[in-house]
Amino acid sequence: MDLDAEAGLKTMLSHNVAPGVSPPRITAAAAERLLERTANPPFFAHSYSFYHNMMHGFSPQDLARFAYEHDLQGVCLHISDGEASSVRRMTPVQRAGFRALLEELGLRLHLEISSTDRKEIDTVVECARSLGAKNLRLYARHEGPLSAVIEKVYRDLAYACECANRYDLQFDYEQHEDLRAGEIAAILARLGDPRMKALFDYSNSLNAYEEPLEALHILAPHIRQAHVKGARKIVEGDGWGQLGVPQGSADDELPGARMLYDLLMLGEREPQVICFALEQEVDYYAPAFRKAGGPADPVIQYREPSETPVDRNKSRDRLLSDERRWAVQQIAWNRSLVASFRALARRMAPERSETERSETDWPRVASLPQAAYGRVV
Repeated sequence: MDLDAEAGLKTMLSHNVAPGVSPPRITAAAAERLLERTANPPFFAHSYSFYHNMMHGFSPQDLARFAYEHDLQGVCLHISDGEASSVRRMTPVQRAGFRALLEELGLRLHLEISSTDRKEIDTVVECARSLGAKNLRLYARHEGPLSAVIEKVYRDLAYACECANRYDLQFDYEQHEDLRAGEIAAILARLGDPRMKALFDYSNSLNAYEEPLEALHILAPHIRQAHVKGARKIVEGDGWGQLGVPQGSADDELPGARMLYDLLMLGEREPQVICFALEQEVDYYAPAFRKAGGPADPVIQYREPSETPVDRNKSRDRLLSDERRWAVQQIAWNRSLVASFRALARRMAPERSETERSETDWPRVASLPQAAYGRVV
């Protein structure tokens, strides 16, 4: 195995990693798996990257076209994003048209809600069934003592599991700034339903006073989706807040390379993570919810759904352009990271035949489902 390549990969994977965290064990077999998993990672567009755009005319259809034009495999869409054009407010005819567009472009659709209330679960299930979506994200916003919140979340997710089994759906619970990874893992283990897994967000564990990489490793057996982003930790007394920044920029303090690597490598025979949603959240802010020390059963404060404040130093047109620009930059950064992984893994993998090597080394166009108008009937 090429020792220089191994050292280079370990250097990449150590960027922004907290001291004391062991590097992954890089073997020839691991290099082969990395080559397989980076052949065409399932990158999705996320509607939150266009948070302000979707308040000013950018529609779910525009998000789908963006994903198609940038060779992404699907879209993660909150059912309220897009104002009047949102999935929540679409008529049956409009949903049928949106579903047809997704099928024509060969895109997968994952839907999201910011609640675990039964009424909201029923709403997203109805939207999913009409649009042909199978994967749904949710997170709770309960308040009160932690022990009581955990019981409420368990009951909510048990109801979601009933719906998932009835309608052949999959739910993923996002660690969203209040519960810690171990608490979520315990709820999922208690449910014991394969239709309820976890969505790992790159930065949300900070608000629960937990390092992201530590949270990832605790949740690893349960993770089915991921929200990919850049962020900076903000020390707030005995807790941590977070501020969204362009992923890969000098302000990004997250161990993004290591997290992507670890997520790609999950799953023994097949990739465990089916969606890497590129959720650029520049200027997003969330305060500390959990703190160092404190009582064994801390009080969880109520929170509204996520929002990103308007930068008053910019015109609206500049703000909307910046969002679209940041979204494109994030795609390029993650694909560059994947290309670096592949270049180093190829040097560490066992020798292959000349045919195998030439097929692997030659750059390829992204392997996406063919659009309906491109298929030969």
